[in-house]
Amino acid sequence: MDGAWVDRLERRFGFLAAPGLPTFITGMTVLVGVLGIIKPEFADILALDPVALAHGQVWRCVSFLFVPPPAGPLWLIFWILMLYSILQALEHAWGEFKFTVFLLIGILATAAGALATSREFGNEFVILAAFLAFARLMPDREVLVMFVLPVKMRWLAGLAALWLALEFVTNGWGTRVEMLTGLLPYFLFFGAGHRRELELAWRRWRQNRP
Repeated sequence: MDGAWVDRLERRFGFLAAPGLPTFITGMTVLVGVLGIIKPEFADILALDPVALAHGQVWRCVSFLFVPPPAGPLWLIFWILMLYSILQALEHAWGEFKFTVFLLIGILATAAGALATSREFGNEFVILAAFLAFARLMPDREVLVMFVLPVKMRWLAGLAALWLALEFVTNGWGTRVEMLTGLLPYFLFFGAGHRRELELAWRRWRQNRP
């Protein structure tokens, strides 16, 4: 991780770290998911609606993070388990402050993007940024796809990257802004490392070219 700038922030503002974020976020997601199954319209008061946000409903800047994908109870259980394992692993790897900064950047950037485009944004790209960070830090960690097939995180991240590229090319600017703002923390934390890897691969290719 290219985190020199985060290290500088931590030395000055480390006391602002939010402890226990994985448990809090997962717990709130469970609550919202259960209430959403009972009363589907409940999620509407938490969504990142730019009109409501502009009219003072500032809780939506954070509450949208707790809204799980619309699905049944079994998918909700799978989503909760995956979410908690990813967030807990990141907090353990980085510490509370860096993990707090990572999430805060994604949340604030997504809220700003929703206001700028007057579109309702979801949390999928903020969560995906955490997933990609998890895969970057632990590429050889295996997960059971459909609880059966073991697949390394590096391959899942590669598939996610291909999907993102396709979505970016085939969708309009509103979706592109949503993607870029949600993924912003990943770019800030790991972008320089990816650039160095691409530059090294390019030099090797040029050296080995016949």
